[in-house]
Amino acid sequence: MRKNTKTGIFILVLISVLLTGCGIPARPAAADSDAPAPESEAEATVPQVKQEEDSAAYEYYLTKEELLEDIDQGYIFCLDTAFESRPMAPQGISYTAPFVSEGNWDFYVHEENNINLEIAFSNLHLKPKETIFPMGEQVIVEVISPEEQTVYRFEKTGDEITEDTSIQEQISVTEGKWTLRISFAYVCGEAPSKLKIAAAYEAPSERDIDWLKTERLNESGI
Repeated sequence: MRKNTKTGIFILVLISVLLTGCGIPARPAAADSDAPAPESEAEATVPQVKQEEDSAAYEYYLTKEELLEDIDQGYIFCLDTAFESRPMAPQGISYTAPFVSEGNWDFYVHEENNINLEIAFSNLHLKPKETIFPMGEQVIVEVISPEEQTVYRFEKTGDEITEDTSIQEQISVTEGKWTLRISFAYVCGEAPSKLKIAAAYEAPSERDIDWLKTERLNESGI
């Protein structure tokens, strides 16, 4: 997992239950074996994915090459996933339940700029009767200033996440170290459950891009 500021935990839980709706991530494929939800955040780990060494996943589904390509285009963070349903063994149905708990993604603003933020999701579901998540089903995105003030907050919880949503916001930022904080938890359905959270500099400077490359590759242990 990432050190220090990268405190988010990404879990892809495959559980066999008598429930309509199941899935595997579109990129890359998750392990086929079922796995119970972790008992605590300390025990949570990113699911192991069989990949070639030169295409190892960095940030969620991104390879190193994809991460660098995003940064070159001015992306501070880009998560764009779709979970595809598939039938399971006769004894039950497997569903996918991904979640992140307060994932912090730092970025530096070297001169006044704007951040373009996109949040879109569709076909997100709740687990019937009870939640399997410690914080409940939700999609929360925050932009936090160098003074640790929340200057923007998007929040949908409970039944609200089942309403398909697509928004774009532009946020003014000043010089200093900012933080993008994300949390999400949901269950997939029969149709692909799609989630996109993307933040990019409107006009990235070379120093902004170099800072992101150094920060993200170092935090990934490279």
